Amino acid sequence: MIFQVPTAQPPIEAEPIITIGALHITNAMLLGVVLTITLFLFFSRVKKKASIVPSKLQAALEILVGGFITLLEQITGDRAKAEKLLPLVGTIFIFFGLSNFIGLIPGVTSITYNGIALFRTPTNDFNMTFSVALAVVILTQIMSIRAFGLFGHIGKFIKVKEVIQGFKKGIGAGVLSIVDFLIGLLDIVGEIAKVVSLSLRLFGNMYAGEVLAAILLGAFAVAVPAPWMAMNMLVAVLQAMVFGSLTAAYYTLAVEQSEAT
Repeated sequence: MIFQVPTAQPPIEAEPIITIGALHITNAMLLGVVLTITLFLFFSRVKKKASIVPSKLQAALEILVGGFITLLEQITGDRAKAEKLLPLVGTIFIFFGLSNFIGLIPGVTSITYNGIALFRTPTNDFNMTFSVALAVVILTQIMSIRAFGLFGHIGKFIKVKEVIQGFKKGIGAGVLSIVDFLIGLLDIVGEIAKVVSLSLRLFGNMYAGEVLAAILLGAFAVAVPAPWMAMNMLVAVLQAMVFGSLTAAYYTLAVEQSEAT
């Protein structure tokens, strides 16, 4: 028993700290706001201090940006597209990566207010991951509309024109066009599934990691938590990278047909 410590598993829902009218400020929202303000102030200062002869911090950030662009170029196959996506994907990666990491810092989530944890890892709140995933998918739809036009975008899912043209060519082509029409309708479900898969993947991995860490800490306070925390740090980076990479992939798939024509 000397290797055990009492631990409480985190609740699956973020807990409200302050209520302003109908708005509930949860502990996950609070930490998310703190991280956003901190990142904004940090990068504003870095931009202000940037120079031709870079400091060590500036050099490190330039290497990070170069790595992002290389990764995005591999996904999109185009340098210009990679640079265009950098602000969005880079922001997602940094915010989610830092959000995942900060929950691993001892004591951050232990601060309480009225018996409730004052801070909660933002990515451990499904509302946060779902909101960002929904925004990403909506953005890809907007970019597709810009590339194809409204009716062209709708035509990717509801292929009435292809059915008419198919039956003009013959019965066989008409039957195949109906199959293609049904597949297009399934693509609508696929777009909705992107929101669910993106949000649940990140939330599920981070929440499960925190729950398992609490269980292991309660059972083996010395031997197991250290390697488990190390693995959680790796997962934190990978999940942020996966989310950002999928965002780039969805954008590429949404506009590549237009650029190929």
